[in-house]
Amino acid sequence: MQSTQNNRRVFMMRVVAGGAILASSQASRAQAPEKLTEADPYAKSMGFRLDTSKVDQARYPRHEVAQLCSKCQLWDVAAAKDDFAACSFFGDRHTPKGGWCKNYKVIKA
Repeated sequence: MQSTQNNRRVFMMRVVAGGAILASSQASRAQAPEKLTEADPYAKSMGFRLDTSKVDQARYPRHEVAQLCSKCQLWDVAAAKDDFAACSFFGDRHTPKGGWCKNYKVIKA
C-alpha cells in the first residue's frame, strides 16, 4: 500500500512540474519582441537607422530613400505588427518598416 501512495505522489509531482514548465514556456513566448535600437553596437556598425531618410549619404553613397526594411528580403513582412517585424539579419529583433541598414537586400520578384 505504501508503494502505491508513493507512486501516486511521484506522479502528481511530475504533473505539477510539467505544468509549470509548460506555463513558463508559453509566458516567455507571449512577451513583446525586442526592438532593435540605433544604440545597439552591431546595429551601429551596420549603419542601422530607424528612419531611412536620416541615413548619412556621404558615409553610405549607395543608400536610396526608397530602401526600407519593409522592402528588404530579410524583413519578415508576413509577421509585421504595429509597423515592426523581425529581421533575420539582426537575430529576429524587430525593426521598423521605415528603417534601413547597409545589409539591405532587394526583394526579387
